[in-house]
Amino acid sequence: MTLSFQRFFILLFLGTISCNNSCDIENNDKKANQKEEEKNKNKSLNYNKDFLLGKFDYRDHPNFVLVSEQWSDKEIYLQKETLEAFDKMATAASNDGIPLIILSGTRNFDEQKVIWENKWNLNKLEMQDETKIALKILTSSSMPTSSRHHWGTDIDINSVEEIYFESAIGKQVYNWLKNNASKFGFCQVYDDKKVTKRTGYETEKWHWSYLPLAKDILSEYKMQIELKDIKGFQGDYLAGNNDIQIINNYVLGISKECNF
Repeated sequence: MTLSFQRFFILLFLGTISCNNSCDIENNDKKANQKEEEKNKNKSLNYNKDFLLGKFDYRDHPNFVLVSEQWSDKEIYLQKETLEAFDKMATAASNDGIPLIILSGTRNFDEQKVIWENKWNLNKLEMQDETKIALKILTSSSMPTSSRHHWGTDIDINSVEEIYFESAIGKQVYNWLKNNASKFGFCQVYDDKKVTKRTGYETEKWHWSYLPLAKDILSEYKMQIELKDIKGFQGDYLAGNNDIQIINNYVLGISKECNF
């Protein structure tokens, strides 16, 4: 074999090795990009307008599951990933002597509408100014279409009364959550706004959101939902009122620690 042929085969061999390495890397990159594209595609399909506004039946949604009696004595549904994370968190809390139960999970548009309109009609008996009525309700309840409870990512834990969290056991529970909930993906979205200067709802020590899902859903909400979509209930025309601004002040009025 002549020297030129030897050089040719050496170069061909080296080129094959180089291609094998670079081609493997390129193929892996393509597979990773395809997976990411598929993930984003599925996300956009799951998080359409009806989902974001709570206008679906979560009982029939493939991503939602019933919370077991171990964690709640009510019929409550959550996204499967949210419940799995809570299960791990509650088990860890129990090992530390801290009891955690779920009082409230997913509520769709119709369920939130019942809560809102019951409070609306009750307040109408004593108040005439509908803006003030809406603001009063918004101290503790969301307008339908604007509640994080629509998404299956948010839960109310143990009690929805501040007095509970001022008790000895309540303080222990809250301190444990503050120190440990983030390890499992949960964040207190409505912290003390007098301290943090956020807008919207009052402090809710019981309301915790599963961020690995909720942050993407909130991002979709910001892109897809406008004030014209906040409708279908009494007082809906007030969603864009200067004193309310339900999307900017309430939907987006969450703790900075949860907003990334």
